[in-house]
Amino acid sequence: MKKTLKILPPEMPDFYSYELPPGKKQDGPDFSNSHPIRNFSKEEAEEFGEYMKTTFMAHWKNRNLGI
Repeated sequence: MKKTLKILPPEMPDFYSYELPPGKKQDGPDFSNSHPIRNFSKEEAEEFGEYMKTTFMAHWKNRNLGI
């Protein structure tokens, strides 16, 4: 018996997040570190795509090494 699987494309983010310096605890959580990806220029979008690729490959490598 032969089974063929069609892999679906991964879910793509509509927003990107960035690191914020820690704030005061009494100020509560700050969720302002998210912006829509439509604000990227073409060059920034390509760079973000490469970043996603390298992040995924590091994740894949760690999973294969049992980390």
